Amino acid sequence: MNLAETVREILVEAGKETARATPGSLAGRLARETERCLDRVRFSPHQYMRHPILLWEDWEVMLIAWQSGQITPIHDHRGVMGGMAMLSGSLAEERFTTPGEVPRPRLADDRVRPEGDLCEIGPTVLHRLKPTTARAVSLHIYRPPLRTMGIWDDRGMNEIRASSFDVGEEILARAVASGLSVR
Repeated sequence: MNLAETVREILVEAGKETARATPGSLAGRLARETERCLDRVRFSPHQYMRHPILLWEDWEVMLIAWQSGQITPIHDHRGVMGGMAMLSGSLAEERFTTPGEVPRPRLADDRVRPEGDLCEIGPTVLHRLKPTTARAVSLHIYRPPLRTMGIWDDRGMNEIRASSFDVGEEILARAVASGLSVR
């Protein structure tokens, strides 16, 4: 069974539980499977690299590979619920207030997400991520799939950006979930 099939099986099983599964509630289970394929993750010195694992029904699962100095813009997930698990290294996460009368976001929380950390990212969260270690890998789970993000700066929201992948699906999704690499 490859990684995408294993992840889908976890999502199917979670759907049978009485409590509605959220990205945050599944982050730990999915992290245990995906960390077996860390040897297949690609890094770039120019940008963080998004690796798709599964896009299925109302779920999207991806890994992001980070190198020192890379940073996301302040962004929202346009109403999509998210979950994140730190598989290796650590990330600084800054969360910002959701603008009201003042159109620009203000820093509300700043924390380091160390290896092993699990978190829920609500549908209205504004945040920015950057590695605090030379390299880091994070798992991201979205429900429904993340198709667009609102990009913010000091003046407010200035762009709706499509969410896209930097690495082809086959790199991780087709990796054997037992931890054996398929090259």
